[in-house]
Amino acid sequence: MVNKIAFNADMKMIRRDPILIIFMCIPFLAGLLIKGILHYLVPWLWQRNGFDVTLYYAYILGGVFLMSPMMLGTVAGFLMIDEKDGKIFELISITPVGYNGYMIHRLMLPVIGSAIYTLVMYWLLDIFSLRIETLLILMILMGLESIMIGTLLFVFAKDKVQGLTYSKGMGVFMVLAMADLFGKPWLSTVAGAIPFYWVIRVIRYPDNIVDVVMAFVVHLVWLMVILRRKL
Repeated sequence: MVNKIAFNADMKMIRRDPILIIFMCIPFLAGLLIKGILHYLVPWLWQRNGFDVTLYYAYILGGVFLMSPMMLGTVAGFLMIDEKDGKIFELISITPVGYNGYMIHRLMLPVIGSAIYTLVMYWLLDIFSLRIETLLILMILMGLESIMIGTLLFVFAKDKVQGLTYSKGMGVFMVLAMADLFGKPWLSTVAGAIPFYWVIRVIRYPDNIVDVVMAFVVHLVWLMVILRRKL
């Protein structure tokens, strides 16, 4: 009952802020846009230049997947920043719910939302075949990334303006997810320290157990480091 009331309260806060509504919709709208572009662009490029876009479908799918935790994590971060500014967080942290309970509740929205978006975007784009177990792994990874992004904004951003700047900055790291495209071993090695990179690796090499294990290790290491930070 408490969770339902809290969820409804979160939805009211989001509906009152146009920016948060946009962030919630961006992953789905981006998926629709890319679906439409690929429908016309792929045959046109093949007929005109003999360029096969299908060779890069894994990267395209991964890029769309990564939008979900980025946007939804930002929404959660902004909600927590508002509550930090309003001293609501300080009040909740001394109640029986405590800091950990507050963080768990607040981050459930992006975790569940990212998992749902991952599933929806996979079916919507329908450009790359994944086994159900690989899709489940990716849904978990997206949930972990949404926690990381939301918590990073909450801990480091003093206000929503600064939070938006940080969110844009983290988008640069998403480029590293595509590091293998450049064919530079050193760049791929550097990118291996970033969680986003391993999402693409899992999509491209789902049977490589090392990549799957590394994906979870890198995500969990980042998550533990971030969650250990206190305000």
